[in-house]
Amino acid sequence: MKGRLPSCYRRLTRLMLTSRRFSADTLLITADAYRELAASLTVSGDTEAARQAIALHDQLIAEAPRRVALPRPISFRPNHGKTHEHH
Repeated sequence: MKGRLPSCYRRLTRLMLTSRRFSADTLLITADAYRELAASLTVSGDTEAARQAIALHDQLIAEAPRRVALPRPISFRPNHGKTHEHH
């Protein structure tokens, strides 16, 4: 596997970046896996594939903050004019 990262990694990253179904946590977990892959590739001497894995990592890390779900405001149902009396 010297030289080029298999296309399945690039396709997965493209899918994760284009589909809003993937949460920030999912992107961060995948990015971490790519960082680990890059480290392994570097140890085995495949620096070009490692560089590509880091590039995919960086893309996912950059997108993750945009996927953070903001808390929804709390809304209380109105009583529709009813009063609650304390006994």
